[in-house]
Amino acid sequence: MGRPRVQARSTTAKAVTIVDYAQLNEPFPIALLDLLSSLPASSTDASDAEALELQQERPRKRARRSPTILPDAVVVAEETFRLSRPSRPQHMKTQPQLAFTRPGADQHVKLQCMFAKGGPGDAFNRPTPKELTISGQEGDRKRIKSTLTLPPDVSQAVATILKVVGSSRNEQDFEGGLLVDFDVTFQRGPTSGLDTISIQLRLKWNPSTNIYAGLRSALQRTLSREVQTRFLPSDLLGDSNAGSLSAQAFYEAACIPTKDYTDLLSTDVPGLEAKLYPFQRRALQWLLHREGVAWNGTELVPCRDPATSDLPLSFSELRDCSGRSYYCSTLYQVVTRDVAPFRELETALKGGILSEEMGLGKTVETIALILTHRRSVCPPRIMDPYSGQQVRPTGATLIVTPATLKNQWLSEMNKHAPSIRVMFYDGIKRYKGKGEELVEELAEHDVVITTYTVLQAEIHFAEEPPERSMRHARTYPRPKSPLVQLSWWRVCLDEAQQIESGVSAAAKVARVIPRINAWGVTGTPVKDNVKDLWGLLFFLRYEPFASYTWVWDGLTSTHQHLFAPLFNRIALRHTKRAVRDELVLPQQKRYVLTMPFTAVEEQHYRSEFQAWARNCGLDVDGAPIQEDWDPEDPATLALLRSALASLRQTTLHPELGPGRVRGAAQRDKPLRTIEEVLDAMIEQSELSIRTDQRQLLGSKLRRGQLLENSPRVKEALSIWEEVLGEIRVIVTECREQLEAELESARAAGFDDEDEDESGSEELGAEKVPPRLGQARRRLQLALGLEHKAAFFIGNANYQIKSNEELIVPDSDQFKEHEKREMEYYEVAKEIRKEILQDAHDKAAKHMDKLSDDAGTQSFVEMPEFEFITHKGLESRRVLENLEELGGVLDEQANLIDDWREQVIQILLRPLVDEDSEGEITGEEYEDSTKIQDDLMVYTHVLRAVIADRQDILTGLVNERVKHETTVAERLAKDGEGPNPEMLLGLLKSRMEIKPHPGMGSFRAVVTNLRELATKLRHDIANGGQRAKVELEIVQEQLKLAQDQISAQIKGANGLEKELDRFTDAMNARVEYYKQLQQISDTVAPWEREEHEDDDVLFYGLLREEVTMQHRIIDAQSKHRYLLHLKETGQKSQGPRFCVICQSNFTVGVLTVCGHEFCKECMMLWYRAHHNCPICKKALNASMLHDISLRPESKLKIHSEHHPSAPDGNSPHKARKPGIYSRFSEEKLQEIRQIDLSGPSFATKIDTLIRHLMWLRQEDPGAKSIIFSQFKGFLEVLGRAFDHYRIGYSSFDTKDGIARFKEDPGIECFFMDARAHASGLNLVNASHVFLCEPLLNTALELQAIARVDRIGQEHETTVWLYLVEGTVEESIYNLSVQRRIEHMGQAQMDQKGKSKEATPEVSDMNLEAANSMELQQAALSKLMSKDKQLGEVVDKNDLWECLFGHVAQQKAAEATSAAQDDRFENPDVMRFLAGEAAQARDKTA
Repeated sequence: MGRPRVQARSTTAKAVTIVDYAQLNEPFPIALLDLLSSLPASSTDASDAEALELQQERPRKRARRSPTILPDAVVVAEETFRLSRPSRPQHMKTQPQLAFTRPGADQHVKLQCMFAKGGPGDAFNRPTPKELTISGQEGDRKRIKSTLTLPPDVSQAVATILKVVGSSRNEQDFEGGLLVDFDVTFQRGPTSGLDTISIQLRLKWNPSTNIYAGLRSALQRTLSREVQTRFLPSDLLGDSNAGSLSAQAFYEAACIPTKDYTDLLSTDVPGLEAKLYPFQRRALQWLLHREGVAWNGTELVPCRDPATSDLPLSFSELRDCSGRSYYCSTLYQVVTRDVAPFRELETALKGGILSEEMGLGKTVETIALILTHRRSVCPPRIMDPYSGQQVRPTGATLIVTPATLKNQWLSEMNKHAPSIRVMFYDGIKRYKGKGEELVEELAEHDVVITTYTVLQAEIHFAEEPPERSMRHARTYPRPKSPLVQLSWWRVCLDEAQQIESGVSAAAKVARVIPRINAWGVTGTPVKDNVKDLWGLLFFLRYEPFASYTWVWDGLTSTHQHLFAPLFNRIALRHTKRAVRDELVLPQQKRYVLTMPFTAVEEQHYRSEFQAWARNCGLDVDGAPIQEDWDPEDPATLALLRSALASLRQTTLHPELGPGRVRGAAQRDKPLRTIEEVLDAMIEQSELSIRTDQRQLLGSKLRRGQLLENSPRVKEALSIWEEVLGEIRVIVTECREQLEAELESARAAGFDDEDEDESGSEELGAEKVPPRLGQARRRLQLALGLEHKAAFFIGNANYQIKSNEELIVPDSDQFKEHEKREMEYYEVAKEIRKEILQDAHDKAAKHMDKLSDDAGTQSFVEMPEFEFITHKGLESRRVLENLEELGGVLDEQANLIDDWREQVIQILLRPLVDEDSEGEITGEEYEDSTKIQDDLMVYTHVLRAVIADRQDILTGLVNERVKHETTVAERLAKDGEGPNPEMLLGLLKSRMEIKPHPGMGSFRAVVTNLRELATKLRHDIANGGQRAKVELEIVQEQLKLAQDQISAQIKGANGLEKELDRFTDAMNARVEYYKQLQQISDTVAPWEREEHEDDDVLFYGLLREEVTMQHRIIDAQSKHRYLLHLKETGQKSQGPRFCVICQSNFTVGVLTVCGHEFCKECMMLWYRAHHNCPICKKALNASMLHDISLRPESKLKIHSEHHPSAPDGNSPHKARKPGIYSRFSEEKLQEIRQIDLSGPSFATKIDTLIRHLMWLRQEDPGAKSIIFSQFKGFLEVLGRAFDHYRIGYSSFDTKDGIARFKEDPGIECFFMDARAHASGLNLVNASHVFLCEPLLNTALELQAIARVDRIGQEHETTVWLYLVEGTVEESIYNLSVQRRIEHMGQAQMDQKGKSKEATPEVSDMNLEAANSMELQQAALSKLMSKDKQLGEVVDKNDLWECLFGHVAQQKAAEATSAAQDDRFENPDVMRFLAGEAAQARDKTA
């Protein structure tokens, strides 16, 4: 039966809407059949009906708008689907018809399909059509809306078309719109009893003729994508499962012109001083072709960009359902009958991307293009097609460059094309003349150079101001950038990768600059991934990619096969490897110099390595300490990265990195020399030992507290007595150290007597020598422990004598314990006094001064205000006001005296614990805070009253005091702040005597008296006799008032100073009580939690103490070694003699008693004896410290280990021994022998300085680049260079690049990995020093490329420094391994060779590996965002970088031990046997 029919009448009674719903087994609704049968039988009938309707002018509420189908619409698909239902002919409105067809039904009825899940446009869940609604209007007053349940077998093709039907509202009147028209056929089966409605659907796609009119929106693309998937060949759709494109895709796609490409081989470029290489001539021809011209042998002639295929990019030719030809782009999602507009769009771009590899002369090629292709004569004004505005044409080329390369461009222009008129544009803000004059000046030059910084600043002058309603018109028009007022012949962006995002201000300005030709010039167009290229297309205005990012996204995802053809057309790139046979560059040599640490650096590095390994949960071999150690845990990875960065910086200099050493003496200045480093290490070592000792003794004291107030109190007493003995030794050492530091300070000019007299707060903490202050603090801490132990011992004796179970009252033992109790309490009291001495003295000084002032009444006195008794008639009112104000001042003075007296009485209260009879309650600090609250209240109200007083005197309100008083009063009313009740009471007293505003001020009274005196003088001049007497009174009072005001102001200022003295005194008292409270807290009983078990705590503390004892012994051993280095000096690092094996050694053991042995002998001895072979001091393992005594800090060439070269019968060529060349041992010896007449700064710094001094002799006048990833190291290096007078500059130096190029005294240029050095030309340098190995080779290649480029006239040398036995060795080995792999890949790619196990190390292969490294590197991601971490290291490489060299050392030591024949020496065996026998005799 279906749902009942619903008749809905509108309120205007104009029409009735009939809604029907029919299930699958129900007949078609009657109203639906009537509606369909009433439709025109032909398109002609439909036209006649529409005309009749227009003629009758029957108004309709809302006419349904039919979609617009363009004449050439492409019929993409035709589908028919049928709906059959049971018949009921008796209900037909007309005579039952067996069949009828209604063509063009889409003009009269509407279809709407509902899907089971998802909705129209959802192409991914494959929704199933569920219901179809057919709606239309029958006659004037009846609307029909019938919903039919659809069968489950509706095809996906029909479902897709029905989605388009439902979305037709979004597709109307749109080029590229998807639309559907349909016919309806009805047929009644005379025998089957079924009615059938057939709907013939035709899916049409409007052709696109102008891409600038707009492409499909995001919603529309979802629909058209499903249409393409359903009805177009699958091979046109792209690969939706394709991975992301790598950076290498661009470099492989870029055009490399063939050697027969150009006709310029024998032509010189007019005005160009440089001679172009053949590949540069080919590049120039390609650049000319991209600008629409070509050299025909005699002149430039116009040419068109040759098409790469018969159709524009991404288009394919297809046939529609009618057999007509059309063209479809699944990338753009458009169809068209004519591809000419798209071909024109594809070839419209004039310019492209010049992406020569670093050092191949992009600058010279650009200059050659400027000289070769000049602009023809143009009218004075032309229309810019992009902005639609009239602009002035110019033949100038605009070059935008990074600020660091500005001078380089100016220099290159002057060098290679001196005839070119060049100007630097510094921005509209800096130009002082008229804007029209600036435009003309720019237009008259051949080349205008500006920077990205200027472009960024021009953003508001390049764009039109937004239109907005304004009350008044602009007074001054906004200036307009001259860059957008000129039609430039050419715009070149140097280092164009800087606008890769396309959203920066500089990128926006670059895009809108009018131009004919546009070039992006960059050797590294891909910084992170290929998506960076979109910024270049955005600048080039290469459509549709520049305006429609989704087209670009499709190109780099589903349509990757189109990526190469696109960039092969608009980008050019040569590599050094590709043009090596044409390129003439001086030879480049590469050397690796390894060097050992000095003993101090090695000790520091090893300590840092062990500490970091422990922090990362690993041992020194890199093995996990805990079984659950997770190498993928983010926290673990962060620790590993921090460890690697810290150790790399430590290798460069101990001052660098998180573990840098700082001594008290160097706290405010950077470390420089190794001697200073050693002093700081000794100081830190001693501080660490003292800290651990205090922790150990504190733990023992705490463990004793677990036993007090119990039958085991005697054990506690024993523990505390033992601790006291140990503490007194430390106290004695601290006193001696303090005395020594005091003597040193006195010798340096420090006067401790002046310090005692002035007080430390006046002297200033910075004037006390840091080491002296540190020694005082150490003594204070030691005394704190001594006080705690003495107090505990006294308390333990009290507990023992008070416990009758332990001792008989009044016995000798009782008396003895009582005596010791009093004795140790007295000892504790004396120690407490010593601890508090400084704080007590400071407070006492303030109190004594206040007491002296109180005794002599030296406080500020406020003079009573005086008045004259006689008054004149005219001066009476003014003088009465003066008397009233004076009375207020006197009342205030009395109140101030009372409050001041209260403050003095509080401050002069005696300090607790200064009198031997006083008793400590433990609440002294809390009591002092209550007194402080009272003092704060008095101080606050005193300051407020004094401010009132100043207000009365001067008429100026102290807003700060007023605000503070208001806030304090508000808090007090809320019960907050110090002593609220007292504060409110005192403020009330203040308000009672505060004058009301109408009383004025003394300054106002004086002003009135002066005005009155002036008036009286005029009266006297006019003959008034009374005025003369009146004037005398006024003048007398005026003089008296001025004198008293001065005295009152002076007194008020004095009161403010007294308040400051009171505050200082109170702060000193509070500090004293604070320290006293801290001491009291240290001896308070240990309050344990209820759940804590004393036995568990006791044995836990015991275990901690054992651990701390081992740590202290180990630290003492290291400290002894540092002292040993200090005593022996850095120069005496030669081999030592072992008394056991009677031979020299370099790797040994230093005992805590100061004796040295070779490591193997001592380990054998220790396992048998556990004592020192010489002094017989008992030892444990932590008392032995490994030492490495190197013959001398010796440079050497690092050896690379590769499989041996093939023999002479091998068909392969002989191979180089490695990536790096061999260096002459004689030359190396010359570097080593250079004497540095000064301190040692660190291994690498000293070596680098020697090396540079050697270059002065070996290669006079040579300049060098010093490269490091850590800018901090370059700063340390700069201080060393200053000492040895080696000239240097950097990016941070003013005009640093220019000075390096022009000043002969500047030998070195500092470059860190974060500096923007791309494009920088430093061919005046011929040496590159890499201060540390890098895992990301692209970073060092950026530095090397500054010198290894066209224009270099000298042989270049790369020196890599590394310290053996450190993480640098691991990083270097891993880096070489990667480069060998790249060479293997390059060798495999070349001529289809198979990849060999060990590739040939040749210059060509190395060039290829370097190119591959640069092209694959994400340059902006090579350095960590955290500047402390340096370069980015992949998590899979962290362990190898940290511990790879350790594994190699272990393997080498195992091999060495297997070959050690010392234990076959009879002398050694006899010595060991004799000592073993002696030990057995002692045991017996």
